[in-house]
Amino acid sequence: MPNVMYKFLKIALIFTVPVVGFSQTIQFSVYVQDELVANQESDMDFASVVAGQGLTQINIGDQGMGVFSVTGNEDLDVIVTLTPPTGNQLTQMTETDVIPFTLEWAYANHGENNINDAVYVTGNSARFRMKARGSGPPGPPPNPQRSNYTPKDATAYIYIFGSIDVGNIAPGHYTGTVTLTVEYD
Repeated sequence: MPNVMYKFLKIALIFTVPVVGFSQTIQFSVYVQDELVANQESDMDFASVVAGQGLTQINIGDQGMGVFSVTGNEDLDVIVTLTPPTGNQLTQMTETDVIPFTLEWAYANHGENNINDAVYVTGNSARFRMKARGSGPPGPPPNPQRSNYTPKDATAYIYIFGSIDVGNIAPGHYTGTVTLTVEYD
């Protein structure tokens, strides 16, 4: 059995949701090790919300959707896992008021940032090849790494969207962390 190569990419999405007419965006912290490269293409941004506003949704393709690109060996599979905030909620510093948060996501692994190629994910984890195969049976196994061979890279895109439900809460900054982990399988 060949050695399994693990490379980790952890991305912490830090939600800041000021309430009462302020804009809120999700800030991203990116940690990358070896052979996987991640770029933040766009922030997730719920725009302005007001206490008692109710459901605010960002759908795939909406202007506020978060987008990441992940580049790695096109022949290898990756496992992508998103871990939402504790209790699926955003909390204020005092943690007396909370904003329920629903996380949704999808990926496109055809080499282009194109939501029409997106595969919606149910749950918090998905396994896929860095570059989608065409139709037909899979090709031969990838070439083993060696000094005179450099594997081709491919780029996959991760789309992050979802909703918050803003009830009658105190004004302030509400935060939560979503961790995005990518590893070779």
